[in-house]
Amino acid sequence: MKRFERILVCIDQPERDSRMLAYTKAITRFADSKEVHILHVADDQERADADSSAPAAVTEETLRAIAGEHFKDPAAPKCSFQVVQGSPLIEILRFGYEKDVDLIVIGLQHGEDNETNRQALMSRRLTRKATCSVLALPEEYEVKADMILVPVRNSDCSANALDVACAIAAETKARVIPFNVYRLSVGYSRVGATREEHEALLDAAAQHECELLLKGIDTRSVAVSCETAPDPHNKPVPVILEAIERASADLVVIGARGRTGMAGVLLGAVTDQLISTSTVPVLAVKTKGECLGIVRALLALAGEG
Repeated sequence: MKRFERILVCIDQPERDSRMLAYTKAITRFADSKEVHILHVADDQERADADSSAPAAVTEETLRAIAGEHFKDPAAPKCSFQVVQGSPLIEILRFGYEKDVDLIVIGLQHGEDNETNRQALMSRRLTRKATCSVLALPEEYEVKADMILVPVRNSDCSANALDVACAIAAETKARVIPFNVYRLSVGYSRVGATREEHEALLDAAAQHECELLLKGIDTRSVAVSCETAPDPHNKPVPVILEAIERASADLVVIGARGRTGMAGVLLGAVTDQLISTSTVPVLAVKTKGECLGIVRALLALAGEG
């Protein structure tokens, strides 16, 4: 698997986020990664809050020390360390753009209100605007990928995510569950159908969508089993969260598509909400180079371009 040759790991609090490097190390093993860039952005609020009782400032040596625990093997990817001052979103986008990274790894903690939680918001905004895939790691997680859930629909976006999930599974011997949530339509009784008949028809169509997606993907060494579920309230995220728990999934891989334009970059609502609410890591898969125009515009506004 050559998808993630260059990885950017965003460290906020070293004492907490060092576990992210263990997960990154696992990725480098199956992705044959060549470079790991470890970045800390000291934002303006962090500087304003600094006082004599605050923890010591993060330095490149701090990052080097925590990385040494995980990347001391001579065969490990080349590591770089950098501490910069500024807006975390802008600096991470800038660094990822300049280093042409394939994957950004970021941690988040789920607060009582994820609409205002700084890290949850940061992860969602970064995923919307990044030019590459983003892996969001929640506060608690295991460094494994034995069961991978892939929410899908019949789209190139989902096919891309499913391809990545199967490539990961081929290396980790994981099981992949393409999971298709279908919305129950109103008015089925007008054509003489019962709810059960209507649901059976939609379920068959959802299964067929999964089969079509899998036709173009190498699954020869992967255990794949499609699952479907109805969404009676037009709220797919709770249905997906229930599936994660039911399957004991330890990784969610989902397609993320940004739209460039004057209105900015929008991410699908499902991916957006999963990043904020999933208790397991979420890998938002994007086509490399997507949203490049908006990143250049943001960097220009920030005086970087």
